[in-house]
Amino acid sequence: MQDLDFMNEAIKLALKGSVYTHPNPRVGCVITKDNTIIGKGYHKSFGSNHAEVNAVKYCLNKFGKNKGVDLLRGSTAYITLEPCSIFSKTPPCTDTILKYEIKNIFCASLDPNPAINGRGVRVLRKAGLNVKVGLLKKEAVKINEEFFFRHNKGRPFVRMKVAQSIDGKIALANGDSKWISSKESRSDVQNLRAEVDAILVGSGTVLKDNPRLNVRNSNKYKAINKQPKKIILGKIDYSTLSGLKLFKEDSENIIFSNDDFVSNHSKVIFKKLKKQNSLKQLLKELTKYEINSLLIEGGSQVFTSFIEENIVDELIVYLSPKILGNSSKNATEVISPKTLNNAKNFKILKSMTVGDDIKIIMRRK
Repeated sequence: MQDLDFMNEAIKLALKGSVYTHPNPRVGCVITKDNTIIGKGYHKSFGSNHAEVNAVKYCLNKFGKNKGVDLLRGSTAYITLEPCSIFSKTPPCTDTILKYEIKNIFCASLDPNPAINGRGVRVLRKAGLNVKVGLLKKEAVKINEEFFFRHNKGRPFVRMKVAQSIDGKIALANGDSKWISSKESRSDVQNLRAEVDAILVGSGTVLKDNPRLNVRNSNKYKAINKQPKKIILGKIDYSTLSGLKLFKEDSENIIFSNDDFVSNHSKVIFKKLKKQNSLKQLLKELTKYEINSLLIEGGSQVFTSFIEENIVDELIVYLSPKILGNSSKNATEVISPKTLNNAKNFKILKSMTVGDDIKIIMRRK
């Protein structure tokens, strides 16, 4: 096997972490000796051992402590992200590498976190290790796209999910929207929710639909270890909290509003918005809560605001074959451009059939 093969294996291991690691990145590690894998591991869940530690433990368990220690001495590690060099939920991974005298390190990418960026590599090189950075960097960055995005752009990666009729409507004139999309599409949305750190809706949607906004009935993620944070944009009266389902969930709720709000609810945080650049201020504020990815779920006014501000990075549309007609509620009220060249434009990445609907995934151009 070649270096590329071992790093590819590390990337495959990292993906096993799936939704359980966020807001931490997915990381995989493969350790070799004489061109043979002797250890492998990945970061399984937030707060648990990192990939390097699990790879070392794999080796010690497989070969026994004494032989494992001998094998690790002078070995080579392939890691999808720069080893951490700071104390957080767990001790620094650089300490583990140095303790077991691993000699050669292939690191796919530096960590974009300013507290770590380059520091782990410097620690290891200073100790005399041979460290190479950049092997399969593009592929390794891709599996942690939202994590890199937050640190590089200073805001979360924004996804918007819209379930609409074929004529672009999200509800009847009386507000009825259950159910425009198919049962299969609604189930698929649970997977989307499981993959993000937070879900945002407008206060109008909260008061009208009283949603739970949690991950449930997901075939792909049956044991999600924590629920996404709930972000509410707009005015919510404290007197209504007890009747709203999302405030009964065991997850943090953050209300962003131009109106004052007072609450002693242990799971509610209030942030006052400035009217100017309020959405950009909101997104910047969310980085303080380690939110890498944000899912916008409604309603029309929120959809419109985010699209007009050009801060929707990925648009996911569940297109129902239903036709709801002229008087029904539009998905957005985006102002029409003067020319087609000035239209808001997305690039279609993929489309697929989900139940009776078509799911379209697009990225902002």
